[in-house]
Amino acid sequence: MKVNTYYRRGNLGLWLRHFRLNSRNPSITSQTTLARKLFLEQKQISKIELGEVEPRIETAAEWCSLTGWREGWDIIAHMYQLHPFAVPPVHPELSERLSDSIINMRQQLMTALESLDEIEKANNKRRPTRELDIDNVFQQQIGDLFDLLPAVKSMMYAAERDIDLNIEEVTQKWTKGSVADQVVMPTMSQLEQKAMA
Repeated sequence: MKVNTYYRRGNLGLWLRHFRLNSRNPSITSQTTLARKLFLEQKQISKIELGEVEPRIETAAEWCSLTGWREGWDIIAHMYQLHPFAVPPVHPELSERLSDSIINMRQQLMTALESLDEIEKANNKRRPTRELDIDNVFQQQIGDLFDLLPAVKSMMYAAERDIDLNIEEVTQKWTKGSVADQVVMPTMSQLEQKAMA
């Protein structure tokens, strides 16, 4: 099933141009500088920005990284429907100050906890002979939980911009801890070892 997205793929070049011209990294605003960093020719950058050539997803993601536009990654994931949670990013102005993001996160968490209580009540009423009634109210409560995903991203982006949080370090620490706690999906060799046991 093809899903309509909020952002048109045909506008990817325009978005990438916007990210370059409004780079959060002042040393990367020219096509020439960006081309060097991406190991491309300036002409290729121009063709991408004009929409004459669609860049590889990896190139577009690196472009967003170099220009400091994490929201660009979210736009790309949404355009290409790279995963089921690929939704449009929160407006960048809402990801500028950590204090604003904290207020938003707290509100989202409180709403999500209330919705989680209601979902739990509905689930506890289930019987083997009766399916859970997923009505509009239930879907709204699930949506309240879903709101946590963009809220977390927005807060991380704000922390990166406002207090220089290194998101990659946070990701590495989380991964290391989750691997140690055995809560991440096993590697292929681990799956193969388990299958042979």
